[in-house]
Amino acid sequence: MDMPFKYFSPPGWAHVRGIKPFAAFTAAVLSAVLAACSDAPPAKSAAVPVHVVTVQPSQERFAVTLSGTIVSRIESQLAFRVPGRIVERLVDAGMTVAKGGVLARIDDTPFKLAVQEASADLVQTQATLARVRRDVERNRRLTQSGAIASADFDALETQYVNAQAQVRAAQSRLDRSRNDLSYTALTAPAAGTVALVQAEAGQVVAAGTPILRLARSGENEIQVDVPESRIGQITQAQQAVVRLLSLPAVELAGTVREVATVADPATRTYRVRIGLPELPAAARLGMTASVRFDAAQYGLHLQLPITALIQQGGQTGVWVLPDGAQQLVLRPVSLAAMDTDTITIADGVAPGERVVVAGVHRLDTNMTVQPWDGRLP
Repeated sequence: MDMPFKYFSPPGWAHVRGIKPFAAFTAAVLSAVLAACSDAPPAKSAAVPVHVVTVQPSQERFAVTLSGTIVSRIESQLAFRVPGRIVERLVDAGMTVAKGGVLARIDDTPFKLAVQEASADLVQTQATLARVRRDVERNRRLTQSGAIASADFDALETQYVNAQAQVRAAQSRLDRSRNDLSYTALTAPAAGTVALVQAEAGQVVAAGTPILRLARSGENEIQVDVPESRIGQITQAQQAVVRLLSLPAVELAGTVREVATVADPATRTYRVRIGLPELPAAARLGMTASVRFDAAQYGLHLQLPITALIQQGGQTGVWVLPDGAQQLVLRPVSLAAMDTDTITIADGVAPGERVVVAGVHRLDTNMTVQPWDGRLP
C-alpha cells in the first residue's frame, strides 16, 4: 500500500514560512560553517625558499699564470732637437748601435747659414766695441783737461757699456747657432737596439717629433699586463717563475720590480715589470714568456659563486642565513680576487656559514626564508 511521502523535520527546528524543512536545515548548516570560518585566524604566509651553500675552506696556494714579453728596462724615444727635413736615416729596426753613433740627419743648410750670419754679427759688434773703446780712451784725457764736458764723456762711457753687451749677445747667438747645427745629426745616447722606426727620409719633422725608439743594452725585464681581477694578488718584490715560449725547458727566477697603480685607459689592465738577473743567449727582445706568480705562503681559500655577491649602499656583501634562523643577514665582505664565475673572500665570512647564492637582489632582511631542498614546485 502506497504511503504518502512526508518531509522529515529534525526535533527542535521550526518550520520557516515559505521554506521547506530540509532546505532550512541546509541553510542553517552553511551559516554555521561560514561563521566558524570567519572566526578562524588568518593563515601565515609561506617561507621563501633560498638556495644556500655552506662555505668550505680549502688549504691551497694561490697561483696566477699570465703571458708577457721580454722588454728592455729602459727604452728611449729619440727625436731631433731642431725642425727640418730628414735627408738620411742610417739605421733600421733591430739594428744594434753604439753610444754616440749617428742614427739620422736632417738638412743642415739653414743652420750653416745661421752660423755664418751670427759670425758676421759678432765681427760687427766687436768692431763697434773697439771703436768706442778708442773714443773713451782718447776723450778721457780731454775731459781731464776740461776740453770736453763731463756729461758728454758719461754718454760715451754708456755707449761703451752697450757695445760690450752687444758683443756678448752676438757671441751667444753664434753659440746657439753652432749648437743647432750639431743637433741636425741624431745620435744614440747609449748603446742599444733600435726597437722602432717612426720616420723616413724626406719627411719634414718638428722639434721633438719621435724618430726612433731605442732599447738600451743592459738589464732586460718581462712586461705583463695584469687584469684588475688579479692585480690584488701581485705585490712588489714578489717572486715569479718565467718560461720562454721558444725555450720551454728553461725556467728563470724573477722578482716583481714594478706594479702600476693606475690602469691603462685603453686595456684596463695594470702593467707589471719582472726583473731578471740574466737571460739565455738565445733570448731576444719581444719574445713571449709565461709568468707564474706564487703567493708567499699557504692560506685559507674561501671561494663562492659570483652570483652570491650583492652591491647595496656602496657596500659589497653577501646574504648569510644563520643556523636556526628564518631571516637573512647582509654581511659586508672583502674580496681577495674576482673571476668571471667565482669570488674569493678575504674577510667577512667564516667557514661553515650558509650563504645565499641565487636571487640575491630580490631578498631583504624582513623576509621569512628557508633553505631550498632542491625540489621543483
